Amino acid sequence: MTAPSVAAAPPASPATPGSGGARLAAIDVFRGVAILAVVLHHLTGMALGFTQQGSTLRLALAVLNRSLHFVVPAFVFITALVLTRSAMRRLDLKTYYVARVRTALLPYVLWTVLYVLFRVATHLDPASILADPARWLFWLQYGKGYYHLYFLLIVLQFYLVLPLLLPLWRRRWPFVAVLATALVGQLLVYHLNHVGVLHFRFPGTMALWYLPSITLGMYFGANEGAFGALWARWRWAIVAVTLLALAWYVPVSVELLEGRAVSSLTYSAANWTYTAAAVLALFGLSQGLAAVQARWRGALVYLGTVSLQIFLIHPGVLRILKHFGFPGHTGPFLAVVVLYGLVALAVPLVIARVLEGRALSRWLFGR
Repeated sequence: MTAPSVAAAPPASPATPGSGGARLAAIDVFRGVAILAVVLHHLTGMALGFTQQGSTLRLALAVLNRSLHFVVPAFVFITALVLTRSAMRRLDLKTYYVARVRTALLPYVLWTVLYVLFRVATHLDPASILADPARWLFWLQYGKGYYHLYFLLIVLQFYLVLPLLLPLWRRRWPFVAVLATALVGQLLVYHLNHVGVLHFRFPGTMALWYLPSITLGMYFGANEGAFGALWARWRWAIVAVTLLALAWYVPVSVELLEGRAVSSLTYSAANWTYTAAAVLALFGLSQGLAAVQARWRGALVYLGTVSLQIFLIHPGVLRILKHFGFPGHTGPFLAVVVLYGLVALAVPLVIARVLEGRALSRWLFGR
């Protein structure tokens, strides 16, 4: 599952390629594409429950759904990049942590409460759970208030330790060494958890499970121009690795989705390889799209600026739409998928627009 940065999104501004405004636009384009992928991922996951086992439609939806697993690493990457870039220029610890409480911790707690109430209202859980302190602790500790909220918990963990990591990036390390260290470190974390040293109850809710994305984000955030140089020289290699990793990851992931036995190490290694490559490919694509002067580019930028609002609200919209189900035939089924996707985007966009600049928006979304 997926998610956007809870750091304040910088305003996009049209500018010439290579300017600071173009870089900000590229970040919002990245977020815009990524949030569309998040909604599609959750939508196809919901639709899978209405398909027949073994059908072509189910296989197609499963392949698309698993291919979109880069979304959480993508938002972790862009959060690390933006915040590292800002912190490397100036970091006052008191201001930094006060801002993180206001823009990240309070919205996380508030949305946990709102979604637990939503679960009770939609009969996913009995009302009696509201009086259980142990359940509330569980929801907040592991981001389990609703299925998408764990992303906010991952970001909060990163925010907590970022000042401790900044000294590592005061010098420019070779990119290959940084990438290799991140991947080896990720495998070490997997091993330590597998043998019971770390005891991660839900590894996917821990920032340490996203070391490649965090490391790459911090590297490019700390080294101005490093990504542009990398992309200019190695873009086709990055795209090729992404496609090869996708061909490795999707079959393994679909097997797991269908309940068949899959090696945990194989699955995790394929996931980390694919998502790390896909994040770089997506960021490179975003650089190119940001330079295009077209209405759809402006739409992507706007989606990027309200990606957090879309992320937080759309799962509730999909839950309501799920009650209406899907038709039994492929053509109408796909038409309803498109319709549900548009509704899942439209509702958060309207809410974001209505609340823009109001105090309630600052409470709900930290901005």
